[in-house]
Amino acid sequence: MRYVRHVDRGVFDPDEFHSHFIADPSSGLDSCYCILTRVPPGKGTTRGEHVHPADQLYYVLSGEMHVLLGGDERVARPGQLVWIPAGLPHWNWNTGAEPEVHFELIVPAPERASLVLDPGSLPEPAAAFPLVRTLDSSAFEPERFSQVVLADRASGVESVSFGIFRVPPGRGTELHAHRFDQIYFVIEGRMGLEIGFETYEAGSDTLVVIPAGMPHRNWNPGGEPEYHVNLRAPQPNEDFALWDLPVRYGAPGA
Repeated sequence: MRYVRHVDRGVFDPDEFHSHFIADPSSGLDSCYCILTRVPPGKGTTRGEHVHPADQLYYVLSGEMHVLLGGDERVARPGQLVWIPAGLPHWNWNTGAEPEVHFELIVPAPERASLVLDPGSLPEPAAAFPLVRTLDSSAFEPERFSQVVLADRASGVESVSFGIFRVPPGRGTELHAHRFDQIYFVIEGRMGLEIGFETYEAGSDTLVVIPAGMPHRNWNPGGEPEYHVNLRAPQPNEDFALWDLPVRYGAPGA
């Protein structure tokens, strides 16, 4: 498996709605689909209104997204998350003057053949929590490695934990592992990584896939804060204190 996957935006057709699948079951990630989508002005979802058999989440990186959610038209801008529960009819488009770009997640990963379905083919959910959520940047701790959670079980999303981390220069984590897949998408800045016995550096538009059980740590080697999406899939059931399992390398008995 490739743990670090950079997206060159040159892959996008400048004149068409284009979704680039960064990681999915066909490339070794069984828990979800991770996608980067670019929507030029005047374009929208080519299929029109549709549903998915799993939750879909959009995090807007640039531009302005218009999205129809079960008949309710909404607008999402950079720093906002759109949660689309499984079975909710929706489609999105761009009426602005600039391209709209968003990071996209479909979780848990359905079969590719049933990824997109017609409205009415699944029961429509009754969402009791907000479908559009705004990142509160004031909640970050300026001097600490800190996260703002936008979607998790406490806010109605059972399938995944979705947060944004801010990492000040020189800050990072100790070596640890999880019982679930952890996925990062770098939004801004530089991320240093140790995954297994290898080290990497990731910049913006880079997806990092850390399979369950893989020892890893990350830090900010740059001079400016680093921001990244943080996904835990599937969302763990155990107490938060058990999420990070410490790892120590050494000879047996050392």
